[in-house]
Amino acid sequence: MSLARRLLLGLLFTWLPLQLFAWNWRTRVTLSVRDQPLSVVCDLLEKQYGIHFSYSRDVVDMRRRVTLNVQQQPLRRVMDMLFSDEGIQFKRIGEQLVLTVKQVPVRTINGFVEDSRTGEKLIGATIYSPKLQVGTISNQYGFYSLTTEKDTLALVISYVGYEPQRLSLKDKENRQVNIRLMPTNTLQEVEVTDNLPGLQEQTQMSKVNVALSQVKTMPRMLGEADVLRSIQAMPGIAGGMEGSSGIHVRGGSPDQNLILLDGTPVYNSSHLFGIFSVFNPDMIKNVDLYKGAFPARYGGRLSSVVDISMKDGNMHSYHGEVSLGLLASRAMIEGPIIKGKTSFIITARRTYVDLLMEDFARNRLNLGEEGRFYAYFYDANIKINHIFSPRDRIFLSAYGGEDKANIGRNMQFDSLNNEPKRYKELMDFSLGWGNQAYALRWNHIFSPRLFSNVTLNYSQFLFDTRYSYDYQALDIQETDYMAGKYYSMVENTGAKMDFDYRPNPTHAMRFGAQLTFHGFRPGIASFNNSTDGRQLTDTAYNDRRNRGTELSLYMEDDWQIGDSVYMNLGVHSSAFLVPGNKYISVQPRLGFRYLLPRKWALKMSYTHMTQYIHLLSNNATFLPTDLWVAATDKVRPMHSKQVAIGLAKTYKKFEVSVEGYYKSMRNVIEYVEGSNFQAADSRWDENVIVGRGWSYGAELLLQKKVGTFKGWIGYTLARSERAFPNVNQGRVFPYKYDRRHDVEVVLSQQLGKKWQLSANWQFATGLPLTLPVGSYEQVTEPTPHYPPPTETPGEVDVVGDRNFLRMQNTHRLDISATHTKVRKNTAYILTFGFMNVYNKLNPFFYYYSRNEQTRERQLTMLSILPVLPSISYTIKF
Repeated sequence: MSLARRLLLGLLFTWLPLQLFAWNWRTRVTLSVRDQPLSVVCDLLEKQYGIHFSYSRDVVDMRRRVTLNVQQQPLRRVMDMLFSDEGIQFKRIGEQLVLTVKQVPVRTINGFVEDSRTGEKLIGATIYSPKLQVGTISNQYGFYSLTTEKDTLALVISYVGYEPQRLSLKDKENRQVNIRLMPTNTLQEVEVTDNLPGLQEQTQMSKVNVALSQVKTMPRMLGEADVLRSIQAMPGIAGGMEGSSGIHVRGGSPDQNLILLDGTPVYNSSHLFGIFSVFNPDMIKNVDLYKGAFPARYGGRLSSVVDISMKDGNMHSYHGEVSLGLLASRAMIEGPIIKGKTSFIITARRTYVDLLMEDFARNRLNLGEEGRFYAYFYDANIKINHIFSPRDRIFLSAYGGEDKANIGRNMQFDSLNNEPKRYKELMDFSLGWGNQAYALRWNHIFSPRLFSNVTLNYSQFLFDTRYSYDYQALDIQETDYMAGKYYSMVENTGAKMDFDYRPNPTHAMRFGAQLTFHGFRPGIASFNNSTDGRQLTDTAYNDRRNRGTELSLYMEDDWQIGDSVYMNLGVHSSAFLVPGNKYISVQPRLGFRYLLPRKWALKMSYTHMTQYIHLLSNNATFLPTDLWVAATDKVRPMHSKQVAIGLAKTYKKFEVSVEGYYKSMRNVIEYVEGSNFQAADSRWDENVIVGRGWSYGAELLLQKKVGTFKGWIGYTLARSERAFPNVNQGRVFPYKYDRRHDVEVVLSQQLGKKWQLSANWQFATGLPLTLPVGSYEQVTEPTPHYPPPTETPGEVDVVGDRNFLRMQNTHRLDISATHTKVRKNTAYILTFGFMNVYNKLNPFFYYYSRNEQTRERQLTMLSILPVLPSISYTIKF
């Protein structure tokens, strides 16, 4: 037999058994599996019956678990039992069984989620399909879009503080459905079901949503509720000096916080030397704080984003609120202009210490009968919104606020330096600072899956202080006059367009562009002195105006990959143009979430941020005399890179999260030692040095947002450092707001229908401190026409290592109680409490003084917050 015949015969005998025993649709199958993934079942069928499955794991989800028990059933029937209910279709191609996903007809449900009583849009509401286990959340305008299978019969909508609602879908077409949720009774426990997305389902990490109900019930500083003080109580946030409402996030400085009010940046966030924030709580609808993992739609700052949304105004009926406190009063009114189409809301607030203490201050400060004294702040908000059509809506919002103070002295004397001499002394000192912010926004729905918003905004911060001293001899020709002023301003005008695209439940895309024109007047100080006709005039920082143009583009995508993996991929690209130079920055953003067993979630993020503006801080005063300036050819933009990793879980009514982070910063600035903001030089960038910064730490947050007992416990372990050439001999030193440990406990308990008790306990490691290692006396010449000094000549300190000591650790307990009484449609609310209940004298700052008897220098600690009562009375109608 030839070789060719032998090979042919061998192939025939090999092929015939395979064909005799190859599988077909009538092959009888016996199989028993219990709660096994589809992939395991397919492996068993392949081993026992030679069925080769072909599929793509990216397309076909083989992790779904099945239970099956069959005896001698045809293969086709077994395949139907395995795959039909899972939306998987199968087809034989050769000897392979190819698995694909059925093309299920879909439709898109979109609209707005709103409060059924007021028409206010609800931000972050969850819209969920229990059958498909997919969902979405409403954006910052309350808009949602969810694409589901056409045979989806119901959606569940939920929002903290509101009754969950089940939405029945009768037809199978695209629909715009506006969902109206009813607020719950505050005494009820909101039902939390396991099938609704929790904290572990969210890709976003390093984010805190501040509950406004908690803001109004937290213990208050002198009767004023404050959203920034509530933010201070969160892990990773340091409050700065005792009593200040400022925030320092993960080792950053105050200028590294992007604070947005209806999308418009606010440059100065505090009233009354930092004690109160500029945000009236009656006007606020939602507050989101980002400490890291910044979405690509945000840019321009290194450390945090505080995104504050104002209320829109009641669309259905008129309501108002009046509140009286120890220090300030405020009022709010809202209602429809055209019912169901146009609404407004107006709030106003003012302190009245000047009205109560003017006579006392005039006598105490020896200002004379014609002297004057006042110190107060005010702010006001207004917002109007109009619905043009189901697809179009427009918003106009405005904020204005100012702090003003003035001391005027008008006195006549009969002697000078114990010698007879009649003269008149006139003195006037005034200062003021304030913000303005305006925004015009237009919402448009292009399609059920594409939403857009166009914003035009303007923001300005202005600081202005003036002083004058006028000495006039009454019997002889002798005069002395001094006057000066300091002026600083920053403003920006911008336009932004944002798109929100939801192609399917596994993708939520955002993209847009922004153009901002920055204007800076970094500080103009003028001095005028005239003595007996001889005049001297001087001006420092004569930079009349600096400008910069910033253009940014962004794109981000929330991407669901299977049941366990979510990713947020984004990029923020920006360019900054200043006279003679330009900077370009590409900033990648990455967020990752993986579901672990027992419903824990592992989260990771990487963010790159760029900041084109700097703040020159004056450490010698508590006034907002800091200078905002743009990057130059000598001082480049700041950059930061931050990585974070954490775990999160929602269990019934509790949320727990643990995060660790590391952040590096480049091109942070500091004044050259011996220089300050009043250096007589028109080039500010010649008086600063550029360095690096680092911060790293861990944060823990345990929170309960619903029920009669609510609150949170937060702990931060952190370190923040800086390094500059020629500062501290080039060695790394602790940043001035570095705190090693920070603990916050915030609790509130509802008692019946009328009473609510709240408490806040905080502990923090003392702030770093630089103390002199020695001093020498400065000799000064006497000035004509002025009384001789009553104190010893000034001392000049010799400074040692930077921040090598620390202040005392601080801790404080604040408590409050709120009583609410409702009669018909009016609520009467009395809130009273105490700050620093056990009168712990925490350090505000330290200074050296000289003992009058021993002439030895002694270190003195100044405290400004003893136990303080607070009370406020509010009427809501």
